[in-house]
Amino acid sequence: MTPRLGLTFHRTFSLVRPAVSQVVQLAVSIRQSSIEGPGFTRELIRERTNLGSIYVEAMPRYARGSGLLDDRNRLTPFGYSASQADKGLESLDTQWLMHYFMSASTGPGPLFWHELCATRFRVGNRFTRQEIADDIATLYKATEGKSVSASALKSTTTIFLGTYTKSDGLGNLGILYQDDDHYVVTQPDAPSPWVVGYALIDDWERRYPGRLSINLDDLSDARGLASPFMLDEDTLLTALISLQRAGVVDLYRSARPYQLLLLAHDRQIMLRRVYGVDDSYPTA
Repeated sequence: MTPRLGLTFHRTFSLVRPAVSQVVQLAVSIRQSSIEGPGFTRELIRERTNLGSIYVEAMPRYARGSGLLDDRNRLTPFGYSASQADKGLESLDTQWLMHYFMSASTGPGPLFWHELCATRFRVGNRFTRQEIADDIATLYKATEGKSVSASALKSTTTIFLGTYTKSDGLGNLGILYQDDDHYVVTQPDAPSPWVVGYALIDDWERRYPGRLSINLDDLSDARGLASPFMLDEDTLLTALISLQRAGVVDLYRSARPYQLLLLAHDRQIMLRRVYGVDDSYPTA
């Protein structure tokens, strides 16, 4: 499992998809030329991309937090499929998966990212930059036992909000917009069922390893799978019915608590549905 990113992983820059895309494409070329591990250096990134000196530190970290690369900067199955079918990371399904990994409860994204998305991203919520900064400071104090510097708080707040309001970040998802001094959470268009299926398999293996079934309500709690995709119960059920028809899950709703069974654990099947490509790329 890729370790979580730290508080100031971003080096004061929000997520920029074109820059992350360059990092992912470099990972493709490195793998094809059999250069591994130490070959993926800042010097090599600077040499083979047009990224600046701070971007070469920040953007590979965003690629890892977004689930595109692992902790050794190797392509994940998701990263490989996106690199082949969506080189610019422009598809909304790609961006939803990037958001999922950054915000998942057990994902590689930073802990503050998950906490902010889980608690603040509720349709109709309004908040200020100061409230986000206060949330980050409180979380850091609780988990690390120390205070965050004012500069780190300011830059971390800026990059988080910027990622979801800028079109070259994840702003196209339509989760957040700025209204004078406030930020407002809106209802975005739902991702495809195959994105939900990919995330379900990933989340299941992280949170419920070895389990044959879970309560359907577990997906709708504050830390459940519906949260990062901002799915209400009806929209979640629609996605699960599509996955049931595809043989990925089974639903038992004859009596409460309703049960969900995961029948297929192959995430690459979901990637083929998302991108229409056959992901047979080796990751080890």
